Amino acid sequence: MKKGIFYIPLYSQDVPSNKILKEITNSIIYCDKNKIDEAFFGEHLTDKHEKVASSIMMAAAASKLTKKIKLGTLTSNLNFYNPAVSASHISMVDNLCEGRLMLGIGSGANNSDKEAVNSLNIDSHKIMLESLEIVKKILFGKNFDYYETTNLSVSVKKSKNKSLGLGYFNKLYKNRSNLEILMPALGKNSYNVKLCAKNGWSIVISNFCCDEVVENHIENYLKHSKLKKKDALKKIKLSKFIFISDNKDIKKYLFDKKSPYYKSVEIIFKKLKTFNRHQCFGENVNSVTEAMKNIILFGSSKYIKNYLQNKIVKKYGELSSLIYVAIPDDKKIYNDSLKLFAKKI
Repeated sequence: MKKGIFYIPLYSQDVPSNKILKEITNSIIYCDKNKIDEAFFGEHLTDKHEKVASSIMMAAAASKLTKKIKLGTLTSNLNFYNPAVSASHISMVDNLCEGRLMLGIGSGANNSDKEAVNSLNIDSHKIMLESLEIVKKILFGKNFDYYETTNLSVSVKKSKNKSLGLGYFNKLYKNRSNLEILMPALGKNSYNVKLCAKNGWSIVISNFCCDEVVENHIENYLKHSKLKKKDALKKIKLSKFIFISDNKDIKKYLFDKKSPYYKSVEIIFKKLKTFNRHQCFGENVNSVTEAMKNIILFGSSKYIKNYLQNKIVKKYGELSSLIYVAIPDDKKIYNDSLKLFAKKI
């Protein structure tokens, strides 16, 4: 499996945005130099904990700081933008990073984001898919003039001018057609999983999923995919909170209420429980500590490798990648965990 990193990021509300962005950029430079294959960026417009407002802008910023690592939006909420703008931005970033872009799509997880763009009471998921349909026509079609869906349309046919070069969209890097499209998978029996499997898109299993839900996502993808099992597995990415340490007191550090892992899970646990979406943590989970026990993979590098071999590879085969969830910089023991992941997993 390839290795990845996911920058959600989950910080205390009072941490300045510039500090968060600096930590992300420093981290991705390290990952690019230390055999991490993929990086993903979250996106929220109105969230005091998760202050990355644009995943495509983060990919653009990272494009010239890195050389090899692939850069993924997780997600770019296409329903928030005009499809012509999205297509132009996707093309630009893919050219900046010379074909390293992966397009993760979504419709916005926070209602406050949807309200901010006047889409609280519409079918955001449907609009997102319609936007993607137009984006693909622009990026991969020939001589684009006009395309219309039920709710959206983009046209350049009235003002197109060949001699002036007006009315033409830029394509992906070297006109490539193999842009990887991804969607996140959270709740059990996720519609996103079935949709991606049927379309040959990739999924990223959420780091808030317990083992039972992880297995549900893998099995449902394989069930609905038209690909051979080996090829279908290469479309499945697993993100996890991972804490690697040889320290015998690892549990003390992990479950301390001041640990960045506890704080990160606490933020999301409160959100999901408020909106009754916390079943991903496991049945009858009613506390942050219980959730942590079900979703965090922790132990020595040897233990982590054995877990992956026995729980995933032996049962299903090799997935596309294992994605390490970045946490706010803290004590050395937490920062060393990423280094161990990069060098020993």
